[in-house]
Amino acid sequence: MLRHACGFALANQGADTRLIQDYLDHRNIQHTVRYTATNPACFERLWR
Repeated sequence: MLRHACGFALANQGADTRLIQDYLDHRNIQHTVRYTATNPACFERLWR
């Protein structure tokens, strides 16, 4: 649970997805994308 909380906190602070992947030792990037998908507001500036 602590590990997931850390992943969400990093994503909410705008950390790079690959950095989160490496930090949490995910082999598959799809596992890491879950953290970034929960907060689309972080990516608004990229969509505009």
